[in-house]
Parts: sequence; structure tokens; C-alpha cells
Amino acid sequence: TNDLQIEQFEITGSTYEPKGDVLFNGAKFNCSDRSGLVELAECAALCNDSSLDYNETKKIFEKVGEATETALTVLVEKMNVFNTDKSCLSLHELAMASNTIIHQKYHKEFTLEFSRDRKSMSTYVTTAAKASSGSNQSSAKMFVKGAPEPVIDRCTHIRCGTQKLPMTSQIKQEILHLVHQYGTGRDTLRCLALGTIDNPPRREDMDLEDAKKFSKKY
Repeated sequence: TNDLQIEQFEITGSTYEPKGDVLFNGAKFNCSDRSGLVELAECAALCNDSSLDYNETKKIFEKVGEATETALTVLVEKMNVFNTDKSCLSLHELAMASNTIIHQKYHKEFTLEFSRDRKSMSTYVTTAAKASSGSNQSSAKMFVKGAPEPVIDRCTHIRCGTQKLPMTSQIKQEILHLVHQYGTGRDTLRCLALGTIDNPPRREDMDLEDAKKFSKKY
């Protein structure tokens, strides 16, 4: 748009090894400098049922679970949004170091599994500190990941820096155009959209019986 610009980052490496750089305009970038990237890493770590492990016999890092989810796990390690010092960690510890930090920050309450109707999965979390002392709606958050079109279609806002701005049809079209380029270009990339619901309703106030109903919201 005239006022907003989509920033594109590159990640080095093509295996499950959790080592690599995040590049912006060809230069190494510290992901902790962008609040949106921190939130993206939190979503990738928490909206995820897979993990990474180091195989001592084969001397390689291997997926535990689904390949695409494990790719997100590796991404979180490369982003290292909380600047974890990994210099003295063992290979086993390196596999999930950054993911572990994020999992310690939040308590996962429940997951809405992937379905054909939703084409996405969602995780309801509370901040770990508040979750231990009792429920607090302001500490709750939902993370979602899934096929770009339905996830973006459900979005009412976009995160721009620390601001929350309305999602317009023009912005939506530009994002989907970029997704189309990623999915049909030279590399034919598998594309996912990640999003959040800030301050979601309490679980007891959510109608989760009918998947067709909650698929339009969550």
C-alpha cells in the first residue's frame, strides 16, 4: 500500500540442523529487533505438536512428528528471538533451546486441531506466570497457523510494528499475491500463514461443539 510495505526475510539452511541466519536485504538480522518476528516465533513454537531431536548414531538432527511443523521448530531456533546463548549447549540441547524458552513463557491450555473445514490449527495459551496463580483473561492469547487463504480471510487486523491496524481488502490482496508468487515461482514453496487472537474469550464462553461455527472465528 502507499503507507505500508511488506518486509521479506530469508533464512539460510535447508536441513533440520537448527543453525542458520535470518537475512534482511542480504545482511544478518537480529530477530529480537522486530516485535512481529518475536510474535511469529512464539506462534511457530506453540502452535506446533512436533519437535526436533539429535540422533547420536547417525550424527544428524531429525524430525519428531510432522515435517512442516518441524521446519517451523527449526525456524524458531534460527530466529532465536530471545537471544539465548547457545555457545555451551550440547547438540541435544541445541535441538530445542529457543523453543524451550518460549514454552516456558506460556502455558498451553488446549488445541483446536487441524480440520478440512478450517484448514488450520489453533492453540490457546496463557502466560505461565499468571496461569500459575489463577485464570486471567488479559493473559490469554490464541495462536493459529494454516493455509494462507482461510487464515488471512479470518483476519480483521494486521500487526505493523507494535501497532494493530485494520486489514483492508487491498492489503489482503497484496499478501495473497505474494503467497501466490512463493507457491508458484522458481522454488515452489510450501506456504503457511501465522496469526493471533489477542485477549480471546474464556474457554467456557467459546462454542467449540460445532466445528463449522468456530472455524469462522478461531
